[in-house]
Amino acid sequence: MCFQFQNPDMIEWLRSQVRVLEAWREQVAASPELDLEMVTRLEQHYQWLTREIYHLEAGSDTAFRAA
Repeated sequence: MCFQFQNPDMIEWLRSQVRVLEAWREQVAASPELDLEMVTRLEQHYQWLTREIYHLEAGSDTAFRAA
């Protein structure tokens, strides 16, 4: 994911999506019909999005320090 600019509102929205994934992941894990494929896919998406947010935030920090 590569943007010309870092928007704090966008990053906050992405963080909200992480919280949604966390809630969904807990709900799926607590389900009596545990779907391991779904848990795995959710976890992969959660890890990917968390990494993307980290990189966006690191880019924001670098841009702010350079200014």
